Amino acid sequence: MPPYQLLLAEALVGAAAISSLALFFAHSQQRKIRLPTTQDASLVGDVNQDDPFNVTKPEDFIDGEPIDEDAFWFKMRNRKLLLVLLSAAILVLEGVSLGWSAYPDARNVLTEHIFRTTFGLYVGLLVLRSVGQSTTDSHSESVIHITTLTFFSSVLHFGVAILPSSDSISSQDFPALLAFWYSMTALYTLTFAIIATTPCGPPLHFFPSLIYSKKTIDDTTNKSYDNVCGLPGTSVIDYLFFRYVTRVIHLGTSVSVEIGDLPILPAKMRATYQFFRMRTNLRANPLKPGWDLAWRLISVNKLAFTAEIILAVAAAPMWFGSPFFVRKLIAYLEDDPDRLNKGWGWVYALGQFASLIIVTQLNSQMWYFATSVIQMRLRTQLNTILFAKTLVRKDVVSSGTSTSNEKDDAKSTTTNGENKEKGEEENEFSSKSQVMTLMTTDVDRVAEFSYHLFAIADSPVEIVVGTMLLYSMLGVSCFIGLAVICLFLPLNHLAGKVVISTQDNLMKARDERVSLMNEILGGIRMLKFMAWERSFEKRVMKVRERELKYQKLNYKIEVVFAALWEASPLIVTLVSFWHFAVWRQQALTPSIAFTSSGVVFNEMRFAMNALPETFINLLQVHVSLMRIGKYLQLTEVAPVPPLSAAPAINTIAIQSATITWPHDRSADSSAASTPRHKFMLVDLALKFPEGQLSLVCGKLGSGKTLLLLALLGEADVLTGQVICPRSPPDALASFADQKVTQEEWIVPGVCAYVPQAAWLRNASIQDNILFGLPLDEERYHKTLEICALISDLKILEDGDQSEIGERGVNLSGGQKARVSLARAVYSRASVLLLDDVLSAVDAHTAHHIYSKCIKGELMHGRTVILVSHHVQLCLSGAAYVVALDNGQLLFAGEREAFEASPVKGTLVQTMGGAGKKQGAASTSKNPSVPASHSPVSTLVQDDVEPDPISETSSTVINEPQVNLERKAPRKVVEDEKRAVGRVSRDVWKLYVKSCGAYGYWVWFLSILVLGALCPVAENWWLKTWSGSSTEEADAKGPVYYIVIYAAVTLTGVLISTYRYFVLYNGSIHASTVLYQQLLETVLFAQIRFHDTVSRGRLLNRFGKDFEGVDSRLADHFGRSLIFAFSFVVTIVSVTFAGGVPFLIAIIILGFIYYDVSKDYGQAARDMRRLDSVARSPLYSIYGETIAGAPILRAFGASSKFMRDMLRYVDTNINPNYWQWAVNRWLSARFDLLSAVTIGVTGFIAVSTPTISAALAGFALSFAGGMTFTLLFLVRRFVGLEQSMAMLLMDLQQVALERIKEYSELQREPPEYIEPRPPASWPDRGTIKCENLIIRYAPELPDVLHNLNFEVHPGEKVGILGRTGSGKSTLALSFFRFVEATEGCITIDGLDISKMGLSDLRSKLTIIPQDPTILSGTLRSTLDVFDEYGDAEIFEALRRVHLIPSDAADVVEIDGVAVNVNVFRNLESPVSEGGENFSTGEKQLLCMARAILKRSKVLVMDEATASVDYATDELIGKTIREEFANSTILTIAHRLRTVIDYDRVMLLDQGKIVEFDRPAVLLSDPSSQFYGLCEATGENEFAMLKNLAGV
Repeated sequence: MPPYQLLLAEALVGAAAISSLALFFAHSQQRKIRLPTTQDASLVGDVNQDDPFNVTKPEDFIDGEPIDEDAFWFKMRNRKLLLVLLSAAILVLEGVSLGWSAYPDARNVLTEHIFRTTFGLYVGLLVLRSVGQSTTDSHSESVIHITTLTFFSSVLHFGVAILPSSDSISSQDFPALLAFWYSMTALYTLTFAIIATTPCGPPLHFFPSLIYSKKTIDDTTNKSYDNVCGLPGTSVIDYLFFRYVTRVIHLGTSVSVEIGDLPILPAKMRATYQFFRMRTNLRANPLKPGWDLAWRLISVNKLAFTAEIILAVAAAPMWFGSPFFVRKLIAYLEDDPDRLNKGWGWVYALGQFASLIIVTQLNSQMWYFATSVIQMRLRTQLNTILFAKTLVRKDVVSSGTSTSNEKDDAKSTTTNGENKEKGEEENEFSSKSQVMTLMTTDVDRVAEFSYHLFAIADSPVEIVVGTMLLYSMLGVSCFIGLAVICLFLPLNHLAGKVVISTQDNLMKARDERVSLMNEILGGIRMLKFMAWERSFEKRVMKVRERELKYQKLNYKIEVVFAALWEASPLIVTLVSFWHFAVWRQQALTPSIAFTSSGVVFNEMRFAMNALPETFINLLQVHVSLMRIGKYLQLTEVAPVPPLSAAPAINTIAIQSATITWPHDRSADSSAASTPRHKFMLVDLALKFPEGQLSLVCGKLGSGKTLLLLALLGEADVLTGQVICPRSPPDALASFADQKVTQEEWIVPGVCAYVPQAAWLRNASIQDNILFGLPLDEERYHKTLEICALISDLKILEDGDQSEIGERGVNLSGGQKARVSLARAVYSRASVLLLDDVLSAVDAHTAHHIYSKCIKGELMHGRTVILVSHHVQLCLSGAAYVVALDNGQLLFAGEREAFEASPVKGTLVQTMGGAGKKQGAASTSKNPSVPASHSPVSTLVQDDVEPDPISETSSTVINEPQVNLERKAPRKVVEDEKRAVGRVSRDVWKLYVKSCGAYGYWVWFLSILVLGALCPVAENWWLKTWSGSSTEEADAKGPVYYIVIYAAVTLTGVLISTYRYFVLYNGSIHASTVLYQQLLETVLFAQIRFHDTVSRGRLLNRFGKDFEGVDSRLADHFGRSLIFAFSFVVTIVSVTFAGGVPFLIAIIILGFIYYDVSKDYGQAARDMRRLDSVARSPLYSIYGETIAGAPILRAFGASSKFMRDMLRYVDTNINPNYWQWAVNRWLSARFDLLSAVTIGVTGFIAVSTPTISAALAGFALSFAGGMTFTLLFLVRRFVGLEQSMAMLLMDLQQVALERIKEYSELQREPPEYIEPRPPASWPDRGTIKCENLIIRYAPELPDVLHNLNFEVHPGEKVGILGRTGSGKSTLALSFFRFVEATEGCITIDGLDISKMGLSDLRSKLTIIPQDPTILSGTLRSTLDVFDEYGDAEIFEALRRVHLIPSDAADVVEIDGVAVNVNVFRNLESPVSEGGENFSTGEKQLLCMARAILKRSKVLVMDEATASVDYATDELIGKTIREEFANSTILTIAHRLRTVIDYDRVMLLDQGKIVEFDRPAVLLSDPSSQFYGLCEATGENEFAMLKNLAGV
């Protein structure tokens, strides 16, 4: 009989006891906690009863519906019955053996057999109990217990069977017993094989519509019904070897994988569940500063963290299992060189194999928890709570959201006035891009800490076990060596400090670059109009240079510390060997030399390196957690109770309140103090009438928007009280499924808000208007009609299904304003706050919107508060009027009182025009007045299909329809592409070229080859030393060997350090070159490219992807090469040592390796790309929400957006999860192969007597390294391909793989063409158009038809016409944004198509409709390149009346001046996008910029649309004075703007209808111009005639 039988039996009974205890505890726990079921309301607990963000639904808590459950359980029952038979057979054999052992001669083996029978009986009972189980939980519990027990039993039996036995009972006495014993071993193994492959549950189906968007579902190609990840029902073996991932690997071999094709994750991995847990935790008790957030994350994920730590601690000592057996094996080879007794040799070889299998399994599972569980959960939890916070965070002024774009006068900004330093803390999250950084970079950093976490548990254990092993070999010498390591510890501390500070600087520079890019991409039109691309390219590259300087510093520090750590184990080895061989005069044998140097010291090096690295990571995570925690503690808007909870108040009143822009007080000690230099509304007392129209008017920058925001609860009320109903966050979500009649449509207490700068989502026009409400056809069409959108939709190819581009790029200003208005009109709100909705439309449309919409039937009974400059038009229907001036209340009261008051005179046009005349900001649609009734019937025939719109605001829609039948709506923002298949050679070529020229690569590769040869030299010297005969060793003395060993190893360290220096230098070079290429391509791309590619996506390229290129790509690239070289060297060395058998084994294993890694590579690339693509919509919803939070809150859309965001997160985590799972799948297979390789090496060494102990040690130390090298080679290579994919596939966005597709993305024509125009050009300003024909693309119809006209020097020409008549196209053609198809434009006799774009654009000036100003200071905005003196700038500001000529009265509160005119200080800060100024002020700033530039030719496109009338008239005067000698072309809606011009041109459908002096046209009643003027109303018409001199 094999030996150790009693020990075996005791172990088995112990295992059974542990199993029964585990079952007992599990059941008692279950009785205590009843798991939440779908119906269980107590799950939500009281905490979430009143939480509007509790968006969970019952289906969020289930994995999926079982498929064909009965058939599955029937199959399981049959399997278990087979197991019952096997257990019975085992029991019979055990019973017979037990009987036999009672036989007197049986040498006291009774106890042993009783124990074995007890174990057999216990397993049998478990199997019997499982037969009746048909629920996944109980069934999987049984499967796990039976698998563990039978596995344990099989392994013990097998282990005992191969041990060479000295004291065995002679089997001659009991041949039958021996046969029984082997039969039981076989039966246990068979039982294990069956139970381990038994699935734990049926396949599941989950309805994709519950977590994916419709688009994702439509793209799905894999229609399999079994669509849930196999994890919940997988068998034990499949779980351990990640077999459930195989189906994803197979997907990778199909043409292209979409997100919907991937299996859906189980409930606990999904976003809703994770958000629910995190939110419940945070609501239970509020977050405290400091480490609190970290503790919360740990407590919510405590099970996963515990599992990771336990697995790490278990694996740590096991890493030394293999070295232990290697040492035993080499010692055996030393003692028995002729292999006379191979028994123990086989045991050691097998032991080495088994210990590797166990440790790699533990390691695989630990990594699974770290990457797929903890990392995903942390990312989901943090992203979702940050998003929820953004929905309730008060919009602090410095962030100036685009919603409140008339930041009437958050004029002075930084939160603490001049004191910038102090302000920095609070402004940490002021710009949107900083909040984005938080949601992307910081969250990723915290989530990725899960990979480093295990080192905290694992390293100390490894160090202790390693030291014990070393002590057993080297005795006291090992402590001398380890003492040296302690000298390196202070360096760690230093490293930590340095790394944190450089990392900090790097992050700051990166933030600065990303926000600069954000601004550039946002203002790209202006940059092109001004020909500023080069200057801004320089600006970005300057910041980029600084960023790369820190990146380089970071690399240097990394390399130096890596070198120190690389050197530390070598120094330890040297010191230990020196002490051992020289000091103590011991003989260094191969078993000691190889085990201690190669294996143990290497393992300990890992442990000792991991600790400091983890420590540094921990510090970085701490910084990120602090930032996230600080953001989560920012001031929130006051919570709103749900509709059901409180009776709706409809009163809207303000009682002696002082109001200012929101200011984050959480960071300020004196909470109630008056913010200094802050714009305020002082001491207001208002009461708006219910159910009627109130008008708020006032000059530019008087505080109108602030008043509306105060009513919405978005502003800070310093004293007094503001009463106004506010929509609860879940209002929209609760209306989504309600079907209600028209009478019940309006819900009291719900608000809607239309900001001055329209906030639109990247979705269809219809989706933007419905905004989550059900479609009520009748109401919807009526809304379109009264908002004057019907005729616009006729022009748009896809009607209301047309997609709105990001930030509404493809709609004109007027259309954006009207879609935004339609959303509020359609909504169920009883209170509507409209901020200057009329200024973006022309006179007719404004009249139409006012009479049909604001005073129309859909507004009946709703309270409307309208901010407008159109006092004249709106006064007639207003019940209540409020007039503001510089934060003071001028007037509040009934309309009649206002009519009589002197205030009215200052707000209406001068010269008493009382016509219904409007200001307007964009080319926009004429009203749907029946054509026959209109004096302008020629311009507004509804049945005429109008031409495409062409606005300076966009080049996108300008593709009129050749409309045959309704196609699927066109995408404006192209879907993000992802490359399919392998990374193309061009991509590699691009990167290699960017790193450096031939010289660089020759040098780099030679260094790499040297680096790879160093370990060979090292091991070879050890072999020579340890294998040398005693006489030789004595003759040369240990010092000789030690010195050479030291020289070899230290050379190795120096070379390996140096190769990284070379690599990183190349990498920084590549980062610079690639960035410049991408930047240039994007800056000089045609404007159409910018209209069709979303800004978020471009920012993703410049931000996330380049961060990858800067910090990770070089690493992957270098290490791939390093691993590839060392792999080749390893194979050669081992084959050299092991000879032919090894070569054959290598070739066979090589094929298997290749096969596995090929499948892996494709799947990993697909997951990486899907992950990258799925990230963009997530970033887009972040961006939309950060920008539109006040609007979402006003409509009560917060919970709806929360749910949408969770849906995007699910779409994003899915590929991310599978990306990690595919990695685990690969390493499980590679680990198995590597264990086999090492096992084979050991077996070959035992069976080949020609291999000496020293050579075997050499071979084994390399074989061990090889498999590790291979795994990392494949993983690094794929990582590299993924970074290349990320970078270059995405650089491809504008560089490589998409070149084919973006072949239209030509650059604009050259900047300069010789001969260049003279420096003084244009000196007269004559403009001549000859036969000008323009179309947007060759296959599209003409937009401008054969225009011929001439403008004389210094002439002022007004250009009029309705939307789509080609006004803006004409303006764009002067700047060659659209090129002439035929004909030409000449300015001062030079054909503009024959000169470079920079020459042309820098000499002309345009003041566009959407004013773009850059952040910085007032001076830097007006004078971007420091060309003018202060006096000139102040003069320009005076000319546009931003600085009044007389000193305005300053308001004082408590002796502090408030509402000071910020334009008097050129250092006044300008926030991102100029959002601390109102739109009107921004238009005036653009005008001031034009005055400074003083061009001979000036084009004005609706340049004063958002300015009040009084200012507009003053500006008209300025233009006539300032630009007396310049030629001016003005596109306008306000007829009064152009009535006194030299000539007006009327365009219709791209043709010139009329072109003459206003007086001439007004004298002819049949002219269209006459019709236009007449339509403005009797008084205004008389006024216009008077002005024109008729």
